[in-house]
Amino acid sequence: MGSVHVEIVVEHPGSSGKRENCRVQADTGATLTVLPKALLVAIGVMPEGQREFMLADGRKMSRAVGEARVRINGDAVVTRVVFGESGDASLLGVTALEELGLMVDPVARRLIPTTYQMF
Repeated sequence: MGSVHVEIVVEHPGSSGKRENCRVQADTGATLTVLPKALLVAIGVMPEGQREFMLADGRKMSRAVGEARVRINGDAVVTRVVFGESGDASLLGVTALEELGLMVDPVARRLIPTTYQMF
């Protein structure tokens, strides 16, 4: 099994039309999507606050968060994103994956559609 990397389009959630392409790792261990701060600023996404995060090794860190539209294969969702700092990996987190109705197939190394749970 290995990493699943995908191309996404990141857009300003409003009507500015600014967008950037980004290659990210789909990470079901990450709650939120992490994108480079420079990319988010370039499309006009502004931080809306700070959140604390727990890393896999138990360390805690704080990062700015905001909202951006994430688009994969024509489907899009406005979701909370983390303003990644130097050294942070670009990740597509489980919140966006679930909102988009996608799951990770680690054997085939791709995203596959899933059925939403209603009840």
